[in-house]
This record gives sequence, structure tokens and C-alpha cells, in this order.
Amino acid sequence: MIATVILSVLIFGAFFYIVYTSFIKGSKGHCDSCHDQGCPLVDVHKINAKKG
Repeated sequence: MIATVILSVLIFGAFFYIVYTSFIKGSKGHCDSCHDQGCPLVDVHKINAKKG
């Protein structure tokens, strides 16, 4: 009985952690994965310095 409860807590905890990191945490509007110049948070001077 206790092993079933512990196992279910671990399984549901892992499931909700994956859902949180995949969908909820990633949709906060940060521009971490945006590498083009269309993103307003990208420093254009750094990008031009790396190219030239």
C-alpha cells in the first residue's frame, strides 16, 4: 500500500515537472532561444561584431 502511494507520487511528480518545464516555464515570453535580429531583446551590435 505505501509502496503504491510512493510510486504514484513519484510518477505524477515527474509528469508535472516535465509539463511545467516544457510548456509553462517556456511560455513566459523570454527571448532566450531567439537568435535572429527580429527579436527586440537581441543586442544587434554583438551580432554584427561576431559576423565581422
